[in-house]
Amino acid sequence: MQFPVRVLLAPVVIGAFVGIGVWGIFAVLRATGMTQSQRVMAVGGIVVLTAAIAAWVVFVWPAYWD
Repeated sequence: MQFPVRVLLAPVVIGAFVGIGVWGIFAVLRATGMTQSQRVMAVGGIVVLTAAIAAWVVFVWPAYWD
């Protein structure tokens, strides 16, 4: 089966950003100089940013290739 480059590249990009997000979450949870509310806000921000980038790759990125 022949897939276009964008179809093969999109999961790689999404996986890379999710990996960076998971690394960031672990770094935030291990930080000792943050309060609990700061940790929760930081983890929430990382999750929202990662979801936004993944949604951009899925929905907007194909428009640039067509």
